[in-house]
Amino acid sequence: MSLSDVFDSIEVQPWSEVVELHEALLQEQLDYVVARSDFYKAKFAGLRTSVSSLADLANLPFTSKDEIRESLLARPPLGLHVAADLGDVVQIQSSSGTTGMPTFVAATAQDIDTWNSMGARVFYANGFRPKDWVMHAYAMGRGFVGGLVNIEHLQHLGVCVIPLGAESGTERLLGAIDHLKPVAMCATPSMVSHLGSMAPEVLGKPARELSIRKISVGGEPGGGIPAIRQQMEELWGADVRDMMGGADFGSTYWAECDEKDGMHVCSQGALHVELIDPDTLESLPIAEGVSGELVYTTLRRQATPLIRYRMGDIVTVTAMDCSCGRTGYKIKAHGRADDMLIVRGVNVFPAAIKDVVMQFVPDTTGYLKIDLDFAGHSTYEALNMRVEISNTSKKSAKDLALLLEGAIRDKLTVKVVVNIVPEGAIERPGAQKEKLLERVSKA
Repeated sequence: MSLSDVFDSIEVQPWSEVVELHEALLQEQLDYVVARSDFYKAKFAGLRTSVSSLADLANLPFTSKDEIRESLLARPPLGLHVAADLGDVVQIQSSSGTTGMPTFVAATAQDIDTWNSMGARVFYANGFRPKDWVMHAYAMGRGFVGGLVNIEHLQHLGVCVIPLGAESGTERLLGAIDHLKPVAMCATPSMVSHLGSMAPEVLGKPARELSIRKISVGGEPGGGIPAIRQQMEELWGADVRDMMGGADFGSTYWAECDEKDGMHVCSQGALHVELIDPDTLESLPIAEGVSGELVYTTLRRQATPLIRYRMGDIVTVTAMDCSCGRTGYKIKAHGRADDMLIVRGVNVFPAAIKDVVMQFVPDTTGYLKIDLDFAGHSTYEALNMRVEISNTSKKSAKDLALLLEGAIRDKLTVKVVVNIVPEGAIERPGAQKEKLLERVSKA
C-alpha cells in the first residue's frame, strides 16, 4: 500500500513499532500528570513506580466521568485534573451529554494538533480527500465537540467545509447541497436518513440525484448496521462509512476504510486503548472476536490528560489486519453502556428530562415515561412522553403540557410531545430502579 492511500504514515507502520512508541509516550505522560495534575497526583499516590510498561497499566485505577465532573466542581474552571497552565489553553469544548453539568474539555495548541491528526486520519479513511467540498451537518450548538472540532479536523485534511450544521434545518441544508453541489457530507445517521427522505418534498427530486457521493456518519449507532447503511446508500446513491469517537479525546478516532467491515483504530501516537470486561473490570486481550469495554489513556495530552478513562463503549474486535494496508485493528461498536437518546441529532439522557419535569412539582408528581416508538435509540421525530399531573394542581392538562414542552425544548434543545395522565397512572418503581424508558408500538 502506498502512503498516498492513508493520511499519515503511522497508519501503515508495523504494529510492533506503534507499541514501542506507546511504551515511551506512556512513561512521559504519567510523569507529566503526576507532576502537574493535582487530581492524578492524589489518585496515583504510591502507584507511579508500579507502571514501567503498557502491561502494567492495570496497576492503576480507572478514571470515570463522575470523577471528572467532581473535579470540575472542586476547582473551577477546569478542575483538579487540569495539567497545563490556564494561559496555554486555546480552546474549551463541552461534551454532548446532558445529564447534570457538562464536562468541559480544554486543549492547548499542541492538543489541537493531536486531535486534528486523528480526525484527519478518520475522514481520509472514510473516503474524504483534500479539495473535496464537504457539507457539515452535525449539531453546532452548545459547544458540542462534534461541531467545531470536526470542522477543524476537516480543514486539517484540506477539504472545503460548508459548516451549516444540523440547526440550519432541513430546507436550508438540502437547498445548500442542491446549490453548492458538495461531493461529501458528514452527519449522524438519523440526519442523513431524514435529509434523504425529505429531498423529494423539499427539492422535487430524490437525494440520489444530488451531488453527494461520500458520507461519513457518527455520533450515534447506525452507520455500521447493514440495514441502516443500505437505506442511506440507496437514498443518496452514495458510499456511507462509519466513524466513532468522543468529546473527551478530541471528537473522532475510529473509522471504516474501503472494506467497510469494522472501524480501524486511528489514534496511534495519541491514545493507548485497552479492552476490559465491563462486569469484572479485568483486562482483555485485543484479539479478533473479543468483546468488551474500551478504556483510553492519553499519550500526548497537555491540558486535560486522562488515564485509564472509561467511556462506556462496548465493542467487538473484528480483525487485526486489513487488505487496505492499515495495521491498526478494527472494531464493531455495539453502543454505550448508558441509555442516551438522540433526538433530531441532539443527545439527551432520560435523567435530564426527568430533571426538567421535577422542576414543575407540585403541579406534576414527577413521574413520567418516555415512550420509545422507534427502533434503537435515535429518532428524527419528536419524543413522546407521559407525565402525571398532581391531584392538587390548579393547571389544566393542556397548559401543563405546553409548559413542559417549552421547558424541555429551551433547556435541552429537544422537541417533545407531552401527554398528561392522571396521578397514579404510571407504575411506581418501588425498590427497583426507576425505568424512564418504555418501548411501545407506533400509533
